[in-house]
Amino acid sequence: MHRSWTLLAFLLAAAVPGQAAAASEDCAYDPARTHLSRIVAADSTNGPIFGQMVSAADKPQTRTLSLLDHEIVLTFDDGPNPATTPVILDTLDRHCVKATFFSIGSMALLHSKTLREVAARGHTIGSHTWSHPLSIRSMPPGRIKAEIEGGFAAVSLAAGEPVAPFFRFPGLGDSPEAIAYLASRNVSTWSVDVVAGDAERGATPARIAHNTITRLEALGKGIVLFHDTKRATADALDGILTNLENQGYKVVHIVSNTAYRPNDEVLANPEILRVMADAAKAGKRTEPKAALEDGPVTVIHNEWVELDPRGPVPVREARARLAVTDRVK
Repeated sequence: MHRSWTLLAFLLAAAVPGQAAAASEDCAYDPARTHLSRIVAADSTNGPIFGQMVSAADKPQTRTLSLLDHEIVLTFDDGPNPATTPVILDTLDRHCVKATFFSIGSMALLHSKTLREVAARGHTIGSHTWSHPLSIRSMPPGRIKAEIEGGFAAVSLAAGEPVAPFFRFPGLGDSPEAIAYLASRNVSTWSVDVVAGDAERGATPARIAHNTITRLEALGKGIVLFHDTKRATADALDGILTNLENQGYKVVHIVSNTAYRPNDEVLANPEILRVMADAAKAGKRTEPKAALEDGPVTVIHNEWVELDPRGPVPVREARARLAVTDRVK
C-alpha cells in the first residue's frame, strides 16, 4: 500500500474521541461571554437519527437531543469553501459559539487547508458523502456504502484528524437501507428541525434571516441547517445570531464521545482509492503530517452531557464515564 494510504489507515484507526478543543482565548468557553448553553456528547451507537425531517419509515429511529427551550444547534453543509467558510468561522467566533460542519469528501480534499481551520477553531466535523449525490436514496447498496465510507475517509484525511461519526444525507434523502447500514457502523444520522432555505433559488441574506428566525420562533428550539458554501449565508449569519441572542436563544455545541472508524472492506475497494488518488494527484489533498494521539473529550463549559436514551447525565457522572478533563488543549 502506498505510504499516504498507510498514513490514512493509521490516522482513521486512531480511537480518538470527538473533542471540543479551543485556544485559551476562545470566548466560547468563557462563562462571562459565551453564547453556548451546553456541550453535548451525542452517542452514535446503533445509528440514532437526530432531527425530525426524515422519511416516515425511519421515524422510529429518531432520538431527541433533549434541547431546552430556546436552545439551537448550528449545522453547515456542503463545504469547505475558502471563499465563504472562513467568513462564517469569523462570525461564529465573534458570537462565541460552535457549530457542526458536514463536509463533502471531494470538497474537503480540494480545500483541506480550510477544513483544518474549521477543526482548529474547535468546531465538530462530520461527513456529507463523497460527492453529494442527490439520488442517493435510489442508489444500489454498494454505491451508497462507497459514498458514505469514501466521504468519511476523505474528510478525515483532509482534516488531518479523526472526525465525529456524524452523517447527513444530501437533500436529507435518507432510506431504510442506508440508515440500517449507518446503524451497523455506529454512525448517527443528522437530519434537521429548521431549514434556513439558503439553498433555495433566489435566496438573499434577508430571506435567509427571515426564514431562520420565523421558523425557529414557531418551534422554540431545534437543529438548524445552513450551507457554508453560500455567500448569502455568510452575509446573513451575523444578523441572524444577533437577533436570536437578543431573543434569548443559546447554542448547543454537539461533540462525539467516539471517532469514525473506517470499514476496512469498503475502504479497500480499489474504486474508492482510485477516485481519492486521482483527487490527490490533482493537488486536492494535503497529506497529514502526523496522526493524533488518543485523548479524552474536552468539555470546558458544560451543564449536561447526554450519553444515552435515558436522558441527560450530570456532569460529574459524565466526567467519570468519559474521563472528561477541564483543561483546554
